[in-house]
Amino acid sequence: MTPAQTDTPVATLPVADARRTRAEILRRLRAHRRRLGAALLTLLGGTAATLATPPVLGGIVDAVADGAGRGRVPALGIALVAATAVGAVLAYAGGRMLVALVQEVLAELREDVFETAVHLPVNTLESSGSSDVVSRVTRDVEAVSEAASDVLPEVTNASFTIGLSLVGLAVLDLRLALAGLLCLPVHVYATRQFLRRSHRVYGDIRRLESARGQSVIEAVRGAESIRAYRTQDHHLDDLAERSVRAIERQRDGVGLRNRFTGLLNAAEFVGLAAVLVTGFALFGSGAVTLGAATAAALYFHRLFGPVGALLGSLDDIQRATVGLSRLVGITDLDRHDVRPEEPAQGSGRRPDIDVKGVSYAYDGGRPALREVSLHVPAGTSLALVGASGSGKSTLARLVAGIGTPDRGSVTVGSAEAPDAPAARYLVTQEVHLFGGTLADNLRLARPDATDEQLRHALREAGAGWALDLDAGLDTVLGAGGSPLDDGSVQHLALARVLLADPPVVVLDEATAESGPQTRALLQGALARVTAGRTSVVVAHRLEQARQAGRVLVLRGGEVAEQGTHDELLAAGGEYAALWEAYHRAGPGGGAPVSP
Repeated sequence: MTPAQTDTPVATLPVADARRTRAEILRRLRAHRRRLGAALLTLLGGTAATLATPPVLGGIVDAVADGAGRGRVPALGIALVAATAVGAVLAYAGGRMLVALVQEVLAELREDVFETAVHLPVNTLESSGSSDVVSRVTRDVEAVSEAASDVLPEVTNASFTIGLSLVGLAVLDLRLALAGLLCLPVHVYATRQFLRRSHRVYGDIRRLESARGQSVIEAVRGAESIRAYRTQDHHLDDLAERSVRAIERQRDGVGLRNRFTGLLNAAEFVGLAAVLVTGFALFGSGAVTLGAATAAALYFHRLFGPVGALLGSLDDIQRATVGLSRLVGITDLDRHDVRPEEPAQGSGRRPDIDVKGVSYAYDGGRPALREVSLHVPAGTSLALVGASGSGKSTLARLVAGIGTPDRGSVTVGSAEAPDAPAARYLVTQEVHLFGGTLADNLRLARPDATDEQLRHALREAGAGWALDLDAGLDTVLGAGGSPLDDGSVQHLALARVLLADPPVVVLDEATAESGPQTRALLQGALARVTAGRTSVVVAHRLEQARQAGRVLVLRGGEVAEQGTHDELLAAGGEYAALWEAYHRAGPGGGAPVSP
């Protein structure tokens, strides 16, 4: 097993800059320009209808002041109700249209992000930390989705309200509009201060939360090793330190929002006071009517909500912008570099494997491999044997394209291993049962497989027992479904290999979880999976090594012996001693190679 890593990942997935993020969003919106235009026009109509209320109320004030209430006030009241109703209907319709459009665009972006992420080389995901990817497709998508559903319609409506209100003030009297603009310097100062720091703060929060999540994931993965070495306190301290850093940065974000809100309230006070004083002075000089002064005050007062919503939404907009940058960063990865043109399925090509002078160390620590060289001819199998910690799993992962050697090279066919990940298929001792039906679990390897092809793969892998489950291929597995033991789940994993039909298969103790009842079934499935393929098998039991074309024995990360089973027995070395101990353990398959 590979050692658990607790350090912060040394590499991160890319993050798009602000210009690239804007360009990508505009590109996606342009594809729906007609729907976008219709939604914006509907929202604009609703805002215009709603903003007819201040001058109507001002007209009512003038009608009462002039003593003409009986004739004009009822008509103005009807106009007020009509404007309010029309504005509400148009605002609701426009908001729904805009949200539906943006959610559709966001769904397309999510699908592109997911498609790119699942086809990234495992080496890329390993180096960046799985928590980084999880954070992007969960928390970042959630932040963008919330902003699209809740904030965007509100911001759009607020922008229209502010613009039309200022026009209304200018129509009443330009001096009233200029008085209202006295709040603008405070708004500008508050916004610039907030934007200057918030993007960095929210980006730091996302990164620190990702690092905290990675610490939890790595601790769970390496739980057995942590307990064995009694390093629980070290890992808890590491998690606590990362949590404190994330919380401290979140506190910085709360402080930014509080200062921003306080300045917005001060700006509203300054602006309203200026409009009231100016209106009083103009009314006193006879320049405007009482109704106009009232309408001006109402116009400005109506700006409180939209301006507060617009500027207050910057907090959510900044979080969404950070999330979009991280999502676009993934979609910008060139999929042609990570998805080879040659499909693995049915290719018929069985490449050979060459490992030349490979050395590898985890996080700059003690080397796990030292100058390892081997050759696996096309269509043959190699068994890796050695004690726990000898480097078997590390070598298998490098052959499978997970990780890059510090020195030396791993070549599959004519290409170095990381360049063609789809040509190799890795099955490890870690069993995975995904939520869904039996068919869903099998189609992970081949999404277009028919039901008959699924049944054929199960029978070929000796897993016909799966077809006898309650609902056959439609049997729900996982939480809330039919339970399967670890050996059965490994059996399904081997059936997936037959569906994928890769030229090269790497099996890292793929039958380690088998019990006495499933061991024979899994051994038969293992033989069918490796037949005719170039394969590397980390042998959990020496019976698997005897069935391989060649055997390589590792000791302390170095090659101790290699040859055929018979050659190594005749040599009387380390492999022969392991074989003797294996048979002394008695019938039933013997003891595992690695304790």
